[in-house]
Amino acid sequence: MNNKALFNFKRKHHPALIAALYGVAMITPNTGYSADDGDTLTISGQEQNNQGYSAGSSSVASKTPTPRLDEAQSVSVVSRQQLDDYQAESLSDAMRFVAGVSEGNTLAGTEDGFVRRGFGSNSDGSVYRDGVRSSQGLNFDATTERVEVLKGSASLLYGIQNPGGVINLVSKKPQYDWHTKVSGRYASEGGGAGTVDVTGPLGNGFAFRMIAEKQDQDYWRNFGSDKHTLLSPSLQWYGEKASFLISYSDYRYDIPYDRGTAFINGKPIDIGYKDRLDDKSNRAWGHNKTLNAHYDWQFSDDWSTRLTLGWNQRRYDNDEVRVTAVNTTTGAVTRRADANRGFNHKTKYVSWDLLGSQDILGMNHNIVLGTDYEMNQTYRAHQYQGKANSSFNYNDPQYDILSPVVDSTTENTANGNNLNRIHSRSVYAKDSISLTPNWIAVVGGRYQHYEQRASKGFDPVVQTLDSEGNKFLPQAGLIYKVTPDVSLYSSVSKSFTPSTDVDDDGNVGKPEQGTTWEVGSKWQMTPRLFASVALYRIDERDMSLSINGNTRAIDKARSRGAEFELNGEILPDWDVSANYSYDKAEIVDDGVNSANNGNRLQNAPRHSGALYLSHNLTINGLPGDFRIGGGARYVGTRAGDPENSFTLPDYVVADSFVAWNNRLFGEKTQLKLNLNNLFNKHYYTSSGGNLRVREGETRNLMVQASVEF
Repeated sequence: MNNKALFNFKRKHHPALIAALYGVAMITPNTGYSADDGDTLTISGQEQNNQGYSAGSSSVASKTPTPRLDEAQSVSVVSRQQLDDYQAESLSDAMRFVAGVSEGNTLAGTEDGFVRRGFGSNSDGSVYRDGVRSSQGLNFDATTERVEVLKGSASLLYGIQNPGGVINLVSKKPQYDWHTKVSGRYASEGGGAGTVDVTGPLGNGFAFRMIAEKQDQDYWRNFGSDKHTLLSPSLQWYGEKASFLISYSDYRYDIPYDRGTAFINGKPIDIGYKDRLDDKSNRAWGHNKTLNAHYDWQFSDDWSTRLTLGWNQRRYDNDEVRVTAVNTTTGAVTRRADANRGFNHKTKYVSWDLLGSQDILGMNHNIVLGTDYEMNQTYRAHQYQGKANSSFNYNDPQYDILSPVVDSTTENTANGNNLNRIHSRSVYAKDSISLTPNWIAVVGGRYQHYEQRASKGFDPVVQTLDSEGNKFLPQAGLIYKVTPDVSLYSSVSKSFTPSTDVDDDGNVGKPEQGTTWEVGSKWQMTPRLFASVALYRIDERDMSLSINGNTRAIDKARSRGAEFELNGEILPDWDVSANYSYDKAEIVDDGVNSANNGNRLQNAPRHSGALYLSHNLTINGLPGDFRIGGGARYVGTRAGDPENSFTLPDYVVADSFVAWNNRLFGEKTQLKLNLNNLFNKHYYTSSGGNLRVREGETRNLMVQASVEF
């Protein structure tokens, strides 16, 4: 018998292991499955989300697949189809489909940095891979199956977090049917990538997957190239009541380090769009490693237990010709050739969860009980700083004239051996109580103990931070099911995060604390069309911003807004993805300069939105079928710094694609062409300060060919 039903992921962990490990917790979005004796199991971990542009369930808010209608928070899902249609190459590309998320400071394009409902930055710990916090800089790659976004305070299940929410990348899992996909793409800038994805059964309940990719693609801004190699094996096993998954990823990269352009006196300097202010030596190169393991045991019809282990590391170095001043009268740019060696960022994670459903006093309780331990580390061994040099003139830019000198004459030993480490141990519980067929109450809380130590320098080693404490982080919500397909909800939740964002001088910000209030509604309009709307208010204390490499403290800030999303099939063979957000994010109490009170928060647009439409069609006389689509995203004006001394202008960027599918080779052959930034819009994506303003890519073409067997 061929059993294609999906079972809920439930797992067991031995008591001896629990005793040995202090804590465990984590949200793994994979589902687990068990097979009855005599069954042959064909499993697709992504089947439940294979709904075109729509996903009716998600694991990001409850650790198990849960209908989005039954969550008292905003949950967005970027499906595999959306990522494929628009050939997403980065997490920023994926976020165009999510309301209330915009690009923040990306550390010269080497890190994922996002502002979510007005809050967030790079290295803020908000990006996860399969439910484990990631220390990687750039997390989106060929292993990504879909992306789930939980907005608002997420500390109940994720611990240390700012109130903007979390972004969880769900990896492709081994499948129990043989499948191979070989693809290659070419970019109009020059170069491209090749990918191989092989999966299949090994017998005795085992299945494997191997994903490999190599890329060498020219950078769009004047010079540099984006190179990486990826090797990612995974192994999965399903038994009668237990399941196990282990995955590993090895990612090596060499990429441009591009701070962008400069705004002087509130205006961008008069320089060519692709012309740069740095030099050809600007690059970052490193090695990412990720190892995740999940073990589930379903010990009864209603209860399961799950053990999760996670470890990831990013080791990298960079060279940077850094802009320190610009003279718009003469065109002279003062630059300094700097370098960093021996970055070593790490996350270690272990969690244990008890998941189940129980009827008590006539009410059904869906329960998550857990404990976790997490260690997060940022480290830099050596920092090198050159002397100021003003030989570069942006009116006549000449390159390859300045590069870092890495020796004892330039080393800043006081900022070397820079370590920031946080240990966190927690217990938590969440209970979704079906009070009546129409009412669901959600209550939960996390009790967290944390220890944070920071130090720098070699001789002597100077301790810059020694902090520990305990926090209780509650959450409560109420859901009313107007119909089985329409729900109304309200919630309140707390967040807390000691900062891991270390500035250029080794300074660490204060712990941030936030409170989120939210009300909204969700509609499962058809099985393949989902809509949601949310209103929210977030109050945040002791937040930190990075301005031109220095940590900038803000005592109090507030964000109030509204969001709308519509994703799915509106008519047969017509898919839509639409979103809009209004966000009033502002400084309430600057703490440094009261004149900034009421100013807009950096990189937070007041208005943003997107609309994309795709269509499947056949053309008489032509073999195969076609899929075409296009749309645009709008991002409103954004403040470039807390002083609001300059503003990034709003922009609209349009993208389009056409794909042809046929059985030319194997089971499916696809040729796809993506034309991005259709009207060649000149725009700015984010600001890290007036000397660090990122520019958006010009019009570009991407051609992809793939064969599936």
